[in-house]
Amino acid sequence: MKLRILFGLALICLVSSVAFAQSIYVDYDHSLDFSQFHTYAWGQQPNPNQIRNPFLAQEAQTQINAQLQSKGLQLVQESQNPDLIVIASGGMKTQVSYNAWGTGGWRWGGGMGTITPEQSVIGTLVVDLYDTKVKQMAWRGTGQGTLNESKSEKNRQLVAKAVSKMFQKYPYPPNNK
Repeated sequence: MKLRILFGLALICLVSSVAFAQSIYVDYDHSLDFSQFHTYAWGQQPNPNQIRNPFLAQEAQTQINAQLQSKGLQLVQESQNPDLIVIASGGMKTQVSYNAWGTGGWRWGGGMGTITPEQSVIGTLVVDLYDTKVKQMAWRGTGQGTLNESKSEKNRQLVAKAVSKMFQKYPYPPNNK
């Protein structure tokens, strides 16, 4: 009986840790030669999906700049005809999940159980790079994860980690892995 309870608790811990993992998705135009891109600028057009939290927006921009510059790109003004335009978008939604735990009677019924709702805030960050010459999207990175409502520093770390993971899949310079 104790073994079943311990196994159940271990399974709940495993499932909850997977639920809070950060997911990253990257796609790009595979026909493009990314070595042709040398400059980038931040898009100045109104963005209805801009990141609402100013601190997370600032962190995202700082991290994206660092990643692009580590790839050999130089930040310029949009008026200087950059090779790429960068747009960062974000959103948050509240998600309710339910945790169930119980002990059951074996032969004669009985047992106890509880179901507890848990609210979490899921944050999404989308980074788009547009090729200005052909006026098409060249690269998109998307990150999604659970934000911490009480620790803003933890959220900034999550943004930094998401941006870093995204740009690991940037196609230039080629990874020698």
